[in-house]
Amino acid sequence: MKLVLPLLVLACVLLVAACNDSADPVPGPGDASRPLVDPGRGEWVPVPREEVAETCRLDPARLAEVDAAVERLGGRGWAVVRYGRLCHEYDVGEPDAPTFVFSAAKTLGALVTGIAAWQTRDLPRTGRKTGPLSDLDRMDHWVDDVTFNPDALVAHVLGMVGHNPDLSFGNRTWVYDAVGTTQINRLSDAVNAAIDQDPARLGEDLEVFTQRFLFEPLGMKDSSWSNGAPDKTYGYGWVTTLRDMARLGLLILNGGVWSGERIVGADWIYKMTHPAFEDANTAFGYLTWLTSRANWFHVAGPEITDASGPCRPAAIWDEYPHEPSGAPDCGYAPWADCEQQYDVGMWYAAGFNGQYVFGHPGLDMVVVAKDLDVRTQDPRVSITEFSLPLLRAVAALDPTFAGDEAAFCEAYGANRHAPDLRR
Repeated sequence: MKLVLPLLVLACVLLVAACNDSADPVPGPGDASRPLVDPGRGEWVPVPREEVAETCRLDPARLAEVDAAVERLGGRGWAVVRYGRLCHEYDVGEPDAPTFVFSAAKTLGALVTGIAAWQTRDLPRTGRKTGPLSDLDRMDHWVDDVTFNPDALVAHVLGMVGHNPDLSFGNRTWVYDAVGTTQINRLSDAVNAAIDQDPARLGEDLEVFTQRFLFEPLGMKDSSWSNGAPDKTYGYGWVTTLRDMARLGLLILNGGVWSGERIVGADWIYKMTHPAFEDANTAFGYLTWLTSRANWFHVAGPEITDASGPCRPAAIWDEYPHEPSGAPDCGYAPWADCEQQYDVGMWYAAGFNGQYVFGHPGLDMVVVAKDLDVRTQDPRVSITEFSLPLLRAVAALDPTFAGDEAAFCEAYGANRHAPDLRR
């Protein structure tokens, strides 16, 4: 009997451990200590439909409404990842295949530039084209024959203001560099110069670097950029699938960490997902779109209105001023305020005809979609028609508002509710 009892206890302990190791724990609302979850290099494993409500805290009936909205908008398909898991995906017609996502490549380019900054952070600086790549570097430290303002920093180019003759605060205008020829394609030259300091480790060109430090570790097997060319077009050229788009979005959402390894610095991710130059455009970070409450610019021109829309929190810095912007505050018109209880602004990559990667830090959620704007040709309309039923799917199972969609959207859209923010 003395031997049997310890053996029984040991068996119970081993059984519990085995059960705990068999699956990631379902996160609790606001559980900041939960581990970061991602698919690693392996395939996405969709959450079974009957488990979506419990595992993802998304209402399946509302998700069906999103499916219908995507069809109505003429979309190709969409998917949502929450708590690092593929919770729902829907293809309209044929299964998703690699396609051009146009200007969504800009966010890819900003991310790769940040990875280069992270990978060169310890290199010594002994002159031009040496040392760590930094967003505060002058572009002419890395590239020759600068065709825009020679005083422009890498940050100015990432924020699409490097063309201005006067780069001081209050004198910068934002102009969308659609195909990259005004300034952003020169980032390819800068990154190639930076990684050329250590080609054995970093790769002989930007194509090898991107494969080695982004596509391969994230398992992005269905993505290519500029058709594999050593020099990249930052304006467009990413060919990819919804599932690969979700991987890139999840890396950003998880602060630059993938499978326990830091891929890009957290400070770089923060700058991508917050306004770069408030006096120029309050809705643009480093080659990435943001939500804003006022004084924002869209591709088609200025919009002095509420740009955050229903149920979409604005991206506002946690403190001012910040460099190199120098803005004393968020830059909003007097009728809009800069208040936020939680730093949870929605960010997104966007491409022609509605190719999107949306990030919701306060909900631990990434959403991807293709061809949402085909019928409306107005991103403001299609994003609203797509996102509202999706956010209702969150509100339906929200632990605080328990299905009160109006109260949920009022609080979340005003940066006052962040049930899944990692603090």
